[in-house]
Amino acid sequence: MTAEEAAKKARRAAKERRRRELNRQATEVRAKINKAVNLISSFQSKQTELTSEVTQITSTKTSALSSQITKEVRVSKVFEGVIAEKQAASLPTGVELLETNIQKAEQVVEGIADQIQKLSEYQQTQETKLSSIMSQLASL
Repeated sequence: MTAEEAAKKARRAAKERRRRELNRQATEVRAKINKAVNLISSFQSKQTELTSEVTQITSTKTSALSSQITKEVRVSKVFEGVIAEKQAASLPTGVELLETNIQKAEQVVEGIADQIQKLSEYQQTQETKLSSIMSQLASL
């Protein structure tokens, strides 16, 4: 084998090693992209679910607070006695707790939205990286 043939063979071997390395990197990046896509989908599903629950709770609260019996806990011949006084006293506290919990749930929804945004940015970065790797592969 001549020196020229040996050099040519060495170049082919180096090119093949580079191709294998780029394919390995592309596989890793694709796996990261798929994981990000799955996480985004999962987060979006939970975000929709939680948003729906918050809307339902808010609607139920609004409906309940607009009820005549809620406005007048002590209704004659319907809900009288010592328990009526206790219910009247605890209603504002219960409403405040409910509103606090609704606000906390809305904050969780916002946090999920932030995570979705960060994952989308990560996915875009990985897709750019994959595009670069594929360009390098094509140029070999």
